[in-house]
Amino acid sequence: MTIAVGVLLAIMGPFGSYMNGGPVRLLAYWVGAMLLGLILYGSAYRIVSALTVCGSPRWWLALVGATLLASIPEALSTRAVAFLLWPELRSFDLSVLRWFAQTATIGVVGMAAIGFALRRPAGAAKENSALSPADEIIARLGQDVLALQVEDHYVRVHRSTRSEMVLISLGRAIDAMEVPGLRTHRSWWVASHAVVSVQGNARSMKLLLSNGVTAPVARSAVTHLRAAGLIPNG
Repeated sequence: MTIAVGVLLAIMGPFGSYMNGGPVRLLAYWVGAMLLGLILYGSAYRIVSALTVCGSPRWWLALVGATLLASIPEALSTRAVAFLLWPELRSFDLSVLRWFAQTATIGVVGMAAIGFALRRPAGAAKENSALSPADEIIARLGQDVLALQVEDHYVRVHRSTRSEMVLISLGRAIDAMEVPGLRTHRSWWVASHAVVSVQGNARSMKLLLSNGVTAPVARSAVTHLRAAGLIPNG
């Protein structure tokens, strides 16, 4: 698909490139630019989608920022190659800033289009979950859960080497747990076996978990944690 788009651009010659002549050079330039864009923008999309909830405001903001960052090497590379293939371009007002602005505009528009096409908004996820059996969602939690953390309408499930987002309420997720644990905060639940150490004091306490994550402890939860033996008395 990427190569096909590059070939199409070579034939169309956008931005006046049709005037540069040489179909081989045009083809090499546009296909190369598209392949580089696939690597840069594709990587940016995957990183943003892995770190944030797809379709959320934070996701869109991060996607735009990542696109602008990816546009820097894209603009520098395509400009350098274009000047190498067509030295006559140096006589035009094609500064690095102008080239970047053009590249970034195309990148943002393209990424936004892909984002609208591939994102899974929270609203759509809710509708889908209403059609899916609750047991199917709960089954995804598994038995290797170290902690549960509320994020927007989702629960982030912390495991030993990774985490994932599940569309479920914290209460439902806690009820599905097969290992003992306690709710340390209104938005956190921690498995008893996951606690490595306690940091801070009763006024500002955190639990260090075996996967390196720190879970906050509300003041109201300190007594319950002590009664359960998760934190020492005193």
